Amino acid sequence: MTGAEMESSIAIIGMSGRFPGAQNVREFWTNVREGRESILPLSDEMLRKAGVDEVRLADPQYVKAAPLIAGLDLFDYTFFDMSKREADMLDPQHRFLLMCAYEALEDGGYASDRYSGEISVFAGCGFNGYLFQNILAHPENIAEEDLQLLLQTNSNDYASTRISYKLNLRGISVNVQSACSTSLLAVHQACQNLLMYQSDMALAGGGSLRIPDEEGYMYREGGIFSPDGHCRAFDADARGTVFGSGAGMVLLKRLEDALKDHDHIYAVIRGSAANNDGSGKVGYTAPSVRGQRDVIVEALAIAGITPDTIDYIEAHGTGTPLGDPIEIAALQEAFGERESGRCAIGSVKTNIGHLNAASGIAGLIKTAWMLEQREIPPSLHYCTPNPAIDFDKGPFYVNTRLRSWDESVGPRRAGVSSFGIGGTNVHVVLEEAPRSPREDSGKHEVRPVEAAEEVLLVSAKTPDAAGRLIDSVESYLLERPNIDKAAAAFTLQTGRSGFAHRQAALWDRQGGIQRIGQRKAPDAAPGVIFMFPGQGSQYVGMAAGLYDQFPLFRTYADECFHKLNLLTGKDYGALLLDRSEGGVDPAELQRTSVAQPLLFVVEYALAKCLVDWGIRPAAMIGHSLGEYTAACMAGAVSLEDALALIAERGFLMEQTPAGGMMAVFASNEQIEPLLSEGCSLSAVNSKTSCTVAGEKVALDRLAVLLQRAGIEYRLLEVNHGFHSSLMDSALEPFGRAAARCKWTAPNIPFASNVTGDFITDEQTKSAEYWRSHLRSTVQFARGIDTLLRGEPCLWLEVGPGRTLSQFVLQQSVSAETAGVYSLLPRRQEQASDRALLLKGLAQCWLSGITVQWERLHDPATGRIPLPTYPFEGKRCWFHSGSEGRDEPADRAEEQESSIRSHISADYIPPEDGVQEKLVQVWEQVLGVKPIGIRDDFFELGGHSLLATQIISRLRNLFPQIDFRFDRLFAYTTIEEIAGQIEIQMIEYLENQV
Repeated sequence: MTGAEMESSIAIIGMSGRFPGAQNVREFWTNVREGRESILPLSDEMLRKAGVDEVRLADPQYVKAAPLIAGLDLFDYTFFDMSKREADMLDPQHRFLLMCAYEALEDGGYASDRYSGEISVFAGCGFNGYLFQNILAHPENIAEEDLQLLLQTNSNDYASTRISYKLNLRGISVNVQSACSTSLLAVHQACQNLLMYQSDMALAGGGSLRIPDEEGYMYREGGIFSPDGHCRAFDADARGTVFGSGAGMVLLKRLEDALKDHDHIYAVIRGSAANNDGSGKVGYTAPSVRGQRDVIVEALAIAGITPDTIDYIEAHGTGTPLGDPIEIAALQEAFGERESGRCAIGSVKTNIGHLNAASGIAGLIKTAWMLEQREIPPSLHYCTPNPAIDFDKGPFYVNTRLRSWDESVGPRRAGVSSFGIGGTNVHVVLEEAPRSPREDSGKHEVRPVEAAEEVLLVSAKTPDAAGRLIDSVESYLLERPNIDKAAAAFTLQTGRSGFAHRQAALWDRQGGIQRIGQRKAPDAAPGVIFMFPGQGSQYVGMAAGLYDQFPLFRTYADECFHKLNLLTGKDYGALLLDRSEGGVDPAELQRTSVAQPLLFVVEYALAKCLVDWGIRPAAMIGHSLGEYTAACMAGAVSLEDALALIAERGFLMEQTPAGGMMAVFASNEQIEPLLSEGCSLSAVNSKTSCTVAGEKVALDRLAVLLQRAGIEYRLLEVNHGFHSSLMDSALEPFGRAAARCKWTAPNIPFASNVTGDFITDEQTKSAEYWRSHLRSTVQFARGIDTLLRGEPCLWLEVGPGRTLSQFVLQQSVSAETAGVYSLLPRRQEQASDRALLLKGLAQCWLSGITVQWERLHDPATGRIPLPTYPFEGKRCWFHSGSEGRDEPADRAEEQESSIRSHISADYIPPEDGVQEKLVQVWEQVLGVKPIGIRDDFFELGGHSLLATQIISRLRNLFPQIDFRFDRLFAYTTIEEIAGQIEIQMIEYLENQV
């Protein structure tokens, strides 16, 4: 494809639909591929329940068949922040389009609240049978104040703008109406909008619902309806079509942008055209050969291709004796002389019937799937050609079996036609998506499983929906072992909205999926505390996995290695990664001069990555050496000075007299009386954990006393007694080294090991403080207490192991935290570096913290289609009489529970007569039961139009008061409004006196 062709092409990157026999586009494609007809016979019992009388049932001309669609009466109105009353009145066609629009965005890998560009909407609906059959037929249920709401919920004028409002889409929003060609015309107009750079993406489609749907129809000879409930496009027995229900949306993007953004592309729209027959035909409802021919010729010309490169035509194909021959004649004129039997033709109407305004989008989605899967499915009910059609004259033949779409000389191409009553014709030329550089020559969709772990994230507005979503995602991925793991994770992490109810799972190297956790994220994300461990946590190969798999970590680590090499002449990178010749001797990493700089590099590089990924610490604490990492991260000392000081610190401490250290599992109050000359308390880690350092002989004496007292202890693998008198010889030279550094006030608070309180600006700038830090007891437990006194935070151990995490858990028994997590494995732990880091980041996200996941991925990582949001359908039907669908006896109780699941307040019943009257008004206007006195008006789906209704009714109930419109926006609960009414009533009575 040339640059000019690419600039004039549009990519289909997302699809959604609800069609007869299919709740989503994958089910739809499976049905079409397998040649399944979704026009079903209706039993007399079903028809009687739908209200069909006995006379009609007995009429031989009454055809008992219909293409039924599931969930016609169900809508997740709480998801879209609507009241039950508004949802009951809303045209189901609008409901379906709203859900399809949301799903198409998710299928394309985008969330409207996370996309900065402009998204336009072009959509249309069919005839609103719901308004006539369910609303206007029951005027007794319509109050005068309902009329404005009735208009806004049932006029086609508001179908597209409601989508834009609910999904916060800022591009142009246009309603399209051209009868049967509505949805394909919407696609054409969306393409024009994109090619003129009026938006960055566009949603296009349409919906048409037949209400009531569980009914047959009367056949009349010569009419448009089929006599037997089948649509037999192009067949000699074709006598008419069958009308059904459906809705569909596609997400469109300029091809050059889709390729640049690594979007999944189902198919490419190379060109489209639309026209009208004018008056040059038999009648208003009749089709025209000339109009159809011209629109096809124009679409091919705009696409810049010749007819001989088209392998398939998705025809309008209504199965009528008049329409089919005219359509084939128009195609033959447009294509001209070509070899017979070269171009397949079919019609999705043979599978699902005629979907009126949604028929074009159904044909487009079917054809996009064909190009995606490289298969041509059968067109049903074709045996003998219509005698008025001479297929020998042109290249067309009706394809009646599933067959592989063999590669053409050029790319696979197809045309899609949709013609509306009134003469508006639309034709779209499709082409298969360009091959990705990653695409295997034998496989179209996937690349081999990668060894790296990935984290999967899902969220929903209710816990049930979150559970269903993680289940569907897990099943989908496990059924596709060769799917692109990075793209799947990236899509879930960046292409979905972040709702409160969250679940996360780790996708391991072997392709298994383990759940990490589930949680309701708080309204306000907690603060994060970084903890930096000290010497003793290091081991050969620590963080090597991060260095290999995260370029950002590698960049920060290499910066440190370069500076250390200039300072010391030592290759610390080889030591960290165990890549020196013959491998690294583990004893080498026990040397203080090696261990301390390496630990600092790992902690610093990981902390910098966390900040770049959006996780910024509110406070920090380090253990001994770790406090230097905290100081550097807080900007108190430059990286150059910190590395020089730590290298000097390690060297000086290594020169001190030999000694040892012991971890003791008891409080410092228990331990201090047992200490003798030669050893001292080097660290108070928690209420039940201390560290003692000193001469080995003194530690041996202490061990005997501990055994007698039944106190557990463990000797540490160190050769020196840190934070004890054995460090005295290093104090003066280290003080001079600290004085050479340029210290400034920290811009992030961190706890001091010396005092256990937040370090002061004066302490930070004092070389004497850092000198004393080398010798003083590490007051880590006090530092934890200091940090625990604030709001509950999430604690992250930024370094190898989980020792500090355990200290926090021991210390915070009576205090609340948002969670304590480690980010790197401890020595000899089986978990990989990447897996543990991703788990820690997932815990941050579960807690409500925004993680910049895109920064963890290769820039070339793309988006792929994955299961979309599982809407929780609740019955929304204006009138529930005998002609409505049956509702289970326990449905009301289920819906009450579901309604309250998204309300933050607990249910509290009314406490007096005023509150009872207010509850009745709210329940009538909002259509929700039960409503408590502390439920928020806006959480219940309220908006300005409904507020007007409530104010009107309040004034009727309490004529003595003047309850102004803006009061409902200031006082949003019944309890608050009742309080305001009481105040005004008192004022009224006082004025009367």
